[in-house]
Amino acid sequence: MMNRRARAILWLDGCAACVAGVVVLALHEALARLHGFSPALVLFIGAVNLAYSCYSGTLAVRASCGRTPTRRAIDVLVVANLAWVVVCAAIVASTASTASIFGLAHVGIEGLFVGALAVVEYHRVRPFARAPDST
Repeated sequence: MMNRRARAILWLDGCAACVAGVVVLALHEALARLHGFSPALVLFIGAVNLAYSCYSGTLAVRASCGRTPTRRAIDVLVVANLAWVVVCAAIVASTASTASIFGLAHVGIEGLFVGALAVVEYHRVRPFARAPDST
């Protein structure tokens, strides 16, 4: 059984990604202008956040219903977070000369937040995940 703190971390991850995705998608045109990004890049960021929230949110719901996620499921979550850190760094690097400080800060802070979540989930959620062969 996953402890309360581990479940709360999963809920934080899923809810933060959902809110970010919905806000970015809803305001993509204004954010594109404010950030100095193409609308397509902003839509990509919002869509990835929303898709990611579906996965992490599902893990949170399952854990809250007594269906503890497997270590493999948590490993996928951690790797997805780390992959997004790399994508955020690439976005910052590739748009540094054209993006506004708001765009660079948004993506940079998102990368830091998601990277921190990866570390916390590895150390505070994964130990409570069930082994792949247990039911």
